[in-house]
Amino acid sequence: METEKLMKTASHAVLLVVLVLVLLGILTWTGVLRPSQVPVVGKAWCSVYWGVMGYSTGGPKVLIVYGDDGLGNPDGPCEAGLQQCSLKEILANPEILGVRADTMRLSSVNLGNLKSYSLVIVEKAKTMETKYMRAFIDYYAQGGRLVWTGDAGTELGHDDEYLYTNERSETDANQIIGPWARKQGDVAVSLDQLLSVEYTANYCTIKTCPAGQAIYVGKLSPEPTGTHPLIFGMGNNLPLYVFKDEDFSVVETIAGGITTQALTLDVQSNLVGTNGKDYGNQLPLIVASGMGDRAVYYALPPEYYANPKLYNSTKPGTPGPYFLPIENLYYGMICG
Repeated sequence: METEKLMKTASHAVLLVVLVLVLLGILTWTGVLRPSQVPVVGKAWCSVYWGVMGYSTGGPKVLIVYGDDGLGNPDGPCEAGLQQCSLKEILANPEILGVRADTMRLSSVNLGNLKSYSLVIVEKAKTMETKYMRAFIDYYAQGGRLVWTGDAGTELGHDDEYLYTNERSETDANQIIGPWARKQGDVAVSLDQLLSVEYTANYCTIKTCPAGQAIYVGKLSPEPTGTHPLIFGMGNNLPLYVFKDEDFSVVETIAGGITTQALTLDVQSNLVGTNGKDYGNQLPLIVASGMGDRAVYYALPPEYYANPKLYNSTKPGTPGPYFLPIENLYYGMICG
């Protein structure tokens, strides 16, 4: 009798553990809960979760998608030591992360190809057909983690159409919303709302950027608490330099929704373009949005942070803290 009672208690305990694990899995998959937020066993839960999801061998799978134009250096070997390294090579460097990422051309993208990856990064894909943009949105909607960079998707593909303000809401205005708001037949494709930012221009198209010269653009300012996973450990006021064709996108955050501006560029005095427009003095560089920050926008492609010549051309060598945005990108998106 006593044995039967113990077995019944044990079976109830096992069932409770299973139910807790299932609940944790659902909350993590939907982004309501980051793995690191699980009390006591945050780091262990990250490994358990990705193991259960089928990534026990070699860890979570990462995919870099790229096109033919735009900001970013997705693939290719490093030049001059750590300088001019592609994102793929930096991720694979065992002294940094040791993560092997697959690469895929934009023309090969469909939802089926994306679903097998736990993290998808999109860069150097300025010209993008709406059908591909929609595939990334659908990937996110099915639990994927998406990193969008720079000016990816800001040029329409063949026969693509913009979405107008009066097609999204009841208004008399009939204006183009922006390049990330498209329509495919009668379907609205709203990447801008997913990323919580609206693209304006690339820095060197609104300011004069002499070829081959380092251009000081401002100081990096992490969000005030300094605890967000994407900027954890970064110091305040690190200077940022850019070069022509290796700059960043100027964007504006969209009001509403769940949004965290994790990293800001403080340009100190208002950025006024050659067109006379005032863009303000606080420019978003890393913006996380959605439940669990599963969609993140990087105005400056991640690998540019780790390129010494981009932040100080007079001091070549180990970039030190400038590798943190790349480490944090991976760990922040995977484990949070």
